[in-house]
Amino acid sequence: MAEPQTTPGSATGYPLSYRQRDPTGLARSPHNVIPIVLRVKGELSVDALQGALDEVVERQEALRTRMHYSETDGSVGYQEILPPLPVPLAVHDVEAPSAAERDAFAIDLLVRLNEEPMPFTVEPSLRAVLYRFDDRDAALTLHLHHLYGDGWSADVLRRELAACYQARLTGVPHGLPVPVPYREFATWEQEFLRSEKAAAARRYWQDKLAGARLFTMPADRPHGPDTRHPRTAMGSFSLDPDTFARVSTSAAQHRCSVWHVFLAAYLALANRLTGTTDVTLFTTNSGRFSPDFFNTIGFFVNPVPLRLQFTDCESFRDLLLLVRTTTRDARRNQLPFVAIAEIAPELMGGAADPQSADPLSADPQALMPVFNYINSPVAQDDTSFATSVETVVTPLELANSLVRGGLIWTFVVVASGEFRCGIEYEPDALDASTVEGWGTGFLELILAITDEPDRAWRS
Repeated sequence: MAEPQTTPGSATGYPLSYRQRDPTGLARSPHNVIPIVLRVKGELSVDALQGALDEVVERQEALRTRMHYSETDGSVGYQEILPPLPVPLAVHDVEAPSAAERDAFAIDLLVRLNEEPMPFTVEPSLRAVLYRFDDRDAALTLHLHHLYGDGWSADVLRRELAACYQARLTGVPHGLPVPVPYREFATWEQEFLRSEKAAAARRYWQDKLAGARLFTMPADRPHGPDTRHPRTAMGSFSLDPDTFARVSTSAAQHRCSVWHVFLAAYLALANRLTGTTDVTLFTTNSGRFSPDFFNTIGFFVNPVPLRLQFTDCESFRDLLLLVRTTTRDARRNQLPFVAIAEIAPELMGGAADPQSADPLSADPQALMPVFNYINSPVAQDDTSFATSVETVVTPLELANSLVRGGLIWTFVVVASGEFRCGIEYEPDALDASTVEGWGTGFLELILAITDEPDRAWRS
């Protein structure tokens, strides 16, 4: 149970989680947002939608939390839980006669929402706008500050919104599980870090990361704040649904996930670029160390370094099984990244902290890749609250200029089954042709692992 703490003024405060601590101010940026656009087809009750939004905010404390930080140290502060607040829901009627115009409008909404700033002090930290094309076709936008949610949370939000809406429409209670409040997570973290399980995890990481340095990729030219373009650029690469289904089937035959395939392919690519067989990658996972928080909206996502030493691997299958073992062991020994960094302070080596506002490598011709792929188990739950509700996706992945100086690899499987790899990069450091070569080579290696797992990976 999270105990209240004494705070300035009259607010009742609760401790910050490690992910809420923000020494650089990056997490609090108004551009650190989660944009969601849903295409809703079928009859839709605005009153029921408003009630459902309000109920979700009442159920999920993170959506009605105010964060307070020290003026001098963003690692110090507290959470204040506000009483239930109504969600501002604006409704606009839009003239768009054809289906193509409506699809284009919805995509444009997502692009604009991705760029629209949202202060972390907004109460509640959820905004909604309904754009109605006619009585049975609309686009619903949901805007959430990232300090109060993550990719998994977006799936929880959709599920809860649908269930609360249907309950209002039918009069039948929804039966959603009562979520553990996010404020409990900070207390859970502290208790966990004092446990024997955490002590064993520290021993694991101390041994695993001994002598390790985060892997960097070669830039085309020296780069830095003085040369930086106003915007990042995005290289987009994809596999069609049928091809990716083949990848998924092959992975399952090896008792692996597609995430294992991605990492194995990247190891072969890293070796082609640098010749190394000892790669430590900066990845992310859900950060939900306990299933108690699976139904909770909040900022959990946690960075995880994966050290993969593959000198003895001969085939693609060997790479795949090495990745499976390494990710399994990392999952069994989860710690907040700040705790891992304390154990292995040399890990950053020549690389700056990728969570900083300016994660440039100390080497002006090196770039540290960050890998992002989170697959929430609640994503497959029923999230429809009309005849059809589909998440709008852009034809190509969107660049996000929030984190600068890094190299962000994002893996996404969209509703159609298409696999997308987006590589966000700094144009001052890399040519588009270089990124094109990396992305194309990466997809080729994914297919080689799928079709020829026993082939020598060095060939």
